[in-house]
Amino acid sequence: MWPIIRRPVVRHQGFTLYETLLVLVIVTGLTTLVGFQAGHQHQIASERAFWPAWQQAWTAGRQWALTHRRIVDVHIDPHSGRTTFRDGETHRQMRTVMAPPGLRLLPPAADLEIRRNGVSTAQTLWWHSRFSGNYWQQKFQIGGALIYVEATTEAP
Repeated sequence: MWPIIRRPVVRHQGFTLYETLLVLVIVTGLTTLVGFQAGHQHQIASERAFWPAWQQAWTAGRQWALTHRRIVDVHIDPHSGRTTFRDGETHRQMRTVMAPPGLRLLPPAADLEIRRNGVSTAQTLWWHSRFSGNYWQQKFQIGGALIYVEATTEAP
């Protein structure tokens, strides 16, 4: 009879290729998911922070018009959402507010005016957010002294 030769059992330390690939797939998937959600949440937070900044710039424009007894021209670029406040006589740029990426003004384009007495025309502007899908309604009331902003999912 032949002698039975047993192979020595070799114990390898570490992971198999399949275990390593499984861990890599799980880690990559979770990282992608968390990173995407964080970017989306950051965009929504920047949209919410945009409105107080815009309101502050509008209020500063009204105060400047009252103090200097000059018209302030306000132009909103419909493509970038960039709002520019200028002296109506010298056309000197006084302030600029940038809209976050993905937030755009819906037509018609807006060229607003703050008169010498700080009053503006009552009107409504509509903005659309590509990220949240919301429509933002920006209402100017009481001669432009009050601005209300509210989000809705319904298109204007």
